[in-house]
Amino acid sequence: MRSRELFALILIAFLAGCGGEKKGGGGASKDTLVIALMSSPTNLDSRVGADNASGRMFDLIHSGLIKVTPNFDYAPDVAEKWETPDDKTIVFHLNANAKFQNGQPVKAADVKWTYDSMMDPNFVTSKRSGYAAVDHIEAPDDHTVIFKLKEPNPGIFDNLTVGILPTGADTNTTKTRPVGAGPYKVVDFRADDRIVLEAFDQWHGGAPKIKHVVVRIVPDATTRVLEMRRGSINFEVNEIPFENVAEFDKNPDFKVVKSSGSVYQYIAINVRDPILSKVAVRRAIHHAIDRERIIRDIQRGYAEPTDTMFAKGHWVRVENLPSYPYDPNKAKQLLAQAGYPNGFTFTFKTSQDAEANSRAQVIQQMLKQVGITMQIQSNEMSTFFADIGKGNFQMYSLSRNGIADPDFYYVIFYSKNTPPDGQNRGYYNNPKVDQLILQGRSTFDRAKRKPVYGEIQKSVQDDLPYISLYMQSNVAVMRNNIDGYVQYPAGFWLSVPQMSMR
Repeated sequence: MRSRELFALILIAFLAGCGGEKKGGGGASKDTLVIALMSSPTNLDSRVGADNASGRMFDLIHSGLIKVTPNFDYAPDVAEKWETPDDKTIVFHLNANAKFQNGQPVKAADVKWTYDSMMDPNFVTSKRSGYAAVDHIEAPDDHTVIFKLKEPNPGIFDNLTVGILPTGADTNTTKTRPVGAGPYKVVDFRADDRIVLEAFDQWHGGAPKIKHVVVRIVPDATTRVLEMRRGSINFEVNEIPFENVAEFDKNPDFKVVKSSGSVYQYIAINVRDPILSKVAVRRAIHHAIDRERIIRDIQRGYAEPTDTMFAKGHWVRVENLPSYPYDPNKAKQLLAQAGYPNGFTFTFKTSQDAEANSRAQVIQQMLKQVGITMQIQSNEMSTFFADIGKGNFQMYSLSRNGIADPDFYYVIFYSKNTPPDGQNRGYYNNPKVDQLILQGRSTFDRAKRKPVYGEIQKSVQDDLPYISLYMQSNVAVMRNNIDGYVQYPAGFWLSVPQMSMR
């Protein structure tokens, strides 16, 4: 039996018995980080997995050309530096110390192959559209990679964090046992149960301090809380229900780290709808919604109201935007001005998620107070997504996680990107915003882009194709012997290699 497989079996048996040295009443070994995850990753191939659970595993297993930082910027990863000699060229210089977990060096040919495979129409991935602006990729030597773009597109950087794979990597293998270039290598993968990892000491970012990591798949929230209490899980990020956070906050055996987050909760409006097309009606709806109450009752206080989709600290976020504070009387006045003094009836679509339905019901009661009858249509997720993807709705609410580059406006608000091929699902059309969106994506220069996106935020907040609700806070719970955790706005696990246990 191979040593890695033997280690996996020993570690799994050890954790199952809650043996080993205990710390602060916990049941896991002091040199093993046991992380809770509510769902199993669908695919550990960095080119394929698109769900949140897969993304968190990528944080540990893979390294991309670049990586995101806690302040929404980009930092070197496999690429140690890069430059943009013009608005259609990005030149990356690879770190000579970067290696795959099988010991072979990461070369420019591997980077080119990784991205070329995603752009191949015969390869099945939902990530292909992120590279539509790429004309071709060059690898003139082992340590230089050049991206040639068809048109300027600074938003491409959002898609350059994808983990690099060795040339010719087999999708059947990488689905569960990828050879990445990241800080931890996969020892064992048991779907819907656990993923066992061990530190890759030759990682270019430095040998991880915690040598063993086990990611436990625990779908039931109550079970996650119970296992955290007894120490068979010793670390989690946004996996403990908000109503249970207080008990860990008061317990000296635990640390609770809270910070502003970047999970953006919004209401989308179909502006082609005969009633909702009137901006006065959209503003009335906004005035009728008490966001502070939703945060108090649904989020248990773990959120902050926002008037923009960019989180605090983002380089384009604008404060003092047009605002619509909770004011039922103002809502009634606007409805009367729009020709609906007695209100109207509309349908609000949502999934069958418990939190989503609770939020919808609270909003339903608020709108009822100003004369608006909101009918809630709750469908299972695939039906719900099919409807909104076709633009078949009047209103719905969803969240978006970690919006990094403001070119995202092109995806969701550019007038030509409507269903079924685009994500401007509410058919928003403002020629001024269209012009600004194209201007903002025409250069890599942030000094030129920032004022443009400030104008877009103001226009969008005037028009209200989206009603911004709040940014969900991040809450990490861990045993008190864990040090070095750094909170990322989107809940990433990128600081795990620098964490330690006492």
